[in-house]
Amino acid sequence: MKFGTDGLRGPAGTVIDGVVAWRVGHGLGQYLRQSYGSGVVAVGRDTRPSGPALLQAVVAGARAAGADVVDLGVLPTPALASVVRAEDYGGAVMVTASHNLSADNGLKVLDRGGDKAGPALRAALEAELAAMRSPVPWGPRGALLSAPALDAWDPCGGAQLSGLHIVLDAANGAGHDLGRARLEAAGARVTVLGDGDGRRINLACGAVHPAQLVEAVARSGADVGIALDGDGDRLAMVIQALDSADAAQPAWLDGDAILWVLGHDLPAGGAIVGTVMSNLALEHGLGARGARFVRSAVGDAEVWAAMQAEGALLGGEPSGHLMFRGGAHDPVGSCGLATAARVLALGLPTVRDRLARWRPATQRSGVIARAALPPELSSAEAIAARVASASARLLAEGARVVVRPSGTEPIIRVMVEHADPATADDGCKELLSLLRADTGRS
Repeated sequence: MKFGTDGLRGPAGTVIDGVVAWRVGHGLGQYLRQSYGSGVVAVGRDTRPSGPALLQAVVAGARAAGADVVDLGVLPTPALASVVRAEDYGGAVMVTASHNLSADNGLKVLDRGGDKAGPALRAALEAELAAMRSPVPWGPRGALLSAPALDAWDPCGGAQLSGLHIVLDAANGAGHDLGRARLEAAGARVTVLGDGDGRRINLACGAVHPAQLVEAVARSGADVGIALDGDGDRLAMVIQALDSADAAQPAWLDGDAILWVLGHDLPAGGAIVGTVMSNLALEHGLGARGARFVRSAVGDAEVWAAMQAEGALLGGEPSGHLMFRGGAHDPVGSCGLATAARVLALGLPTVRDRLARWRPATQRSGVIARAALPPELSSAEAIAARVASASARLLAEGARVVVRPSGTEPIIRVMVEHADPATADDGCKELLSLLRADTGRS
């Protein structure tokens, strides 16, 4: 198994089963012993029904490798990362499939400091998984330690949210209870959508599916809507269009719009990192304000690496992973609630004013299952060759084209961006049709 920066993900009980979870826990425990002599492993999960059994398998594997373990239960990934850093734990495993539906689960591994697993740790875990059928040498059994308080996770960072009515859609995931508690502690009145039922995690809700939250904010007259994904590291927002309730549709903010709002406050000449999927309006609009817009490959780990290389203080993805660098109270990695608090700290009049000047280009996207591709399109190079002519023509017309394999699902993603919606529509349909050629399937 290939262990990516976001770990492993797939159908629970088959691809992600107890044996895999045990091996990941064991591999992390061994890595800590060999690299540091010892180290505590923290574990947490989201609300999926498969989570408790997988978490216990991780615990058993880590303890079998001699590591002491702290079970933090249900909590967002950013909260787990904050605890790892605050308590100086050796690493952590989060049992989650992030924005996927309930049938899937996964294993995200954090390194010392709460950061995503680095190359050395990923290599150690891949070696452990490659030896999955081999006998395991048993050593001293690690202890199960008492869990600390979760005070280290303070996503609002002192922001005062008094007087705000916030609708929180935590996607029936890990941020359901703890997210409400943190927002209420900052003074907000909070209405929560969903009851945290992990069987419905990310199902027509959360950061990937905005309709429910937009409707709830419009109906209730709330000031703000906050949407997380299943493990709480993504963010999308809804801002009520006017100070007083009326029939106006609330504004939906994806990661690009949030970057636009927050990017106004960076010093002139500073770098902001987006990805190849980020809207051209960011590049042009922030560039006109004196910012340097840098594109990375897709993935929050890629964004973070580019931020470090460029000295950028802010970066993010359209999907809602936003990261900050250089402040004493910056969250560890991407944290949906921490980003929302930074937006709200600006004040709603400022946010609305900036959104009034946000003019994104039209992006049209589509996906094709890898299984629907003809055999001759088995590589990224072959796919690029198939669409090269159409892409060249679209580029000549001022479009931006991205065709890439997903890093988490067996699909190919296609995106065409242009100021003219019809050009974006037609271009995306053309590329999808080219990739489906000779398959007889859609």
